[in-house]
Amino acid sequence: MKTKKRRLGVREELLYAAAMVLAALVFATAHANRAHAQSHQTPVYDKDGRYQGSVFDYGRTQTYTDRNGHFVGSSVNNGNGTTSFFNRNGQFSGSAGLSIDRAFNFKRGR
Repeated sequence: MKTKKRRLGVREELLYAAAMVLAALVFATAHANRAHAQSHQTPVYDKDGRYQGSVFDYGRTQTYTDRNGHFVGSSVNNGNGTTSFFNRNGQFSGSAGLSIDRAFNFKRGR
């Protein structure tokens, strides 16, 4: 015995399409809300135990604030063994890391 497939009417097709669009929007909104950077604040104290400021860690990027909460600089992990530092104006202020490896291509096979 064969079962006949029921053909959807125009109204039902429109409702189905609207439901799919709504489901896609809900998924996209949930994904966008999850994608925002999560920060973790770490307080910094001097040797006498006085609060000096905070470090906000966003994964590859960190920002630094003084004891009044004012931004004083940031650093970026470049992912190649080096870290770049920027001052309160956003200007590059230096770097640290394994620059000798990059200069002589020690990691590249021959």
